Amino acid sequence: MNIKTNNMNTQLENYLELQSKIDRIEKLTNASWDTKWMLEKFVPAVWNDGFDVDDIVDYITVKLHEVITKLEEQQQIVTTNTK
Repeated sequence: MNIKTNNMNTQLENYLELQSKIDRIEKLTNASWDTKWMLEKFVPAVWNDGFDVDDIVDYITVKLHEVITKLEEQQQIVTTNTK
């Protein structure tokens, strides 16, 4: 029973930490609207072509890394200051 309680606490802590990050990002930017708009335009086309969630996550991850690399090269961000 104690292991189950610890697992539930860990899951809750993980959820709260993630939600805190999401809230902070959305307060700093217009990311909520921008992201929803992009996904609502992007997902139907690739989903209907046979791609699944993992494919979409992989694509977005690659594109995110490309943008981070570009912004770092342009000295707009410093990646060594992040986790």
